[in-house]
This record gives sequence, structure tokens and C-alpha cells, in this order.
Amino acid sequence: MLRIIACLCIWTTPIQVALVLWGVYIVAVSDYSLYSLTNFEFITNQLSFLLPAIDWIYTLISKPLLDWILSIPIVFHQTVKAVASTWFGIWLLRNLDRNYNSL
Repeated sequence: MLRIIACLCIWTTPIQVALVLWGVYIVAVSDYSLYSLTNFEFITNQLSFLLPAIDWIYTLISKPLLDWILSIPIVFHQTVKAVASTWFGIWLLRNLDRNYNSL
């Protein structure tokens, strides 16, 4: 199970990098800045089909926490998330392999 989680962390990196590049492109060709293109603005304008899912998530997570997450600039948020999840996936795979080889 942990191996699947590690692989998903690594395999989702290209999607996260694509979102970062998409956000940088939007900043380059529009009036948005790196700080003004938040997660909510990006989802509202580019991925509007996800808005019902956002409304549903508001029923699961506290409103102030989700408001804060959605107000983070998407370029910075996705960059940090891509680096962190890739690092965690590689770290987890190395530790799983190390534990498997020591048996």
C-alpha cells in the first residue's frame, strides 16, 4: 500500500508541473500577477467544471481553512506541492526498498 502511495506521489508530478506552467502562461498573457492568480481564480476561470466539487468540499472541510487554501497563489502552491510530493514519494520508495532488502 505504501508503495502505491509513493508511486502516486511521483506519477502526479507531471500534472502538477503542467499546472504550474499553465499558471505562468496565464500570468504572462493576462492582467494577473503571480500573487493575484489564486487557486480559486484559476479554478473559477479555467476549470469551472470543478466548482461543484469545491462546493462539496466546503461541506467536509472548515470554511476558513478551505478559504485560506484557495487564496494561495496557484503558481507557488503547485510548485511547493510538486517538490514536496515528489521528494516524499522518492523518500518513501527508498525507505521501503531499504527495509525490504534488510529482511
